[in-house]
Amino acid sequence: MWRIHVRIVLILIILTVAGGIVFVLTNYRYLLKPENMPISQMTSHVDIGLQTVHHVAVKNGKKQWELQSDDVQRISSDSFFSPLTVTFFPNTGDPIGVSSEKGCVKDNKNIEINGHIVISQPPWTISCDALIYSYTHHKITGNNNIAITGPGMMMTANALHYDLSSGQVTVQDSIELTVTRWTGSDK
Repeated sequence: MWRIHVRIVLILIILTVAGGIVFVLTNYRYLLKPENMPISQMTSHVDIGLQTVHHVAVKNGKKQWELQSDDVQRISSDSFFSPLTVTFFPNTGDPIGVSSEKGCVKDNKNIEINGHIVISQPPWTISCDALIYSYTHHKITGNNNIAITGPGMMMTANALHYDLSSGQVTVQDSIELTVTRWTGSDK
């Protein structure tokens, strides 16, 4: 009779240990991804860390973008910046300034930007939650809570596409436009 109780206790111990191992391994795999790590844990996985960074991306002898940040951490093939200021140079028009809380530059020079993004190209200001820049296509795509303000107008939408080669801006999804009388003296 006592052997049955011992077997039950041993089986429960084995199942508890096996369950604990599975739990630890699944959470460990999840936490290894840099975007899931808290900043305090991320520093132990950093390949290199720098402060006050300035970088210019050039393609065919022409500036594509210029980046400035107070802090960068390189993990695997991604560089994480915070805060982030990027100036894009379209083929037409004036430079476009982008500022945000954080961003990530991939090895292919594509940029993902998140956190209170403000895009300025006077007289226009655009704000959004997430922004992706494609280096190969020289395009900016914005998602979620797009707000465009300019002289005498305010527009909101859920998606934005800005082709920096042609200077064409397209807004999509749930567009609302408010127009006020503009006297020309607003700056």
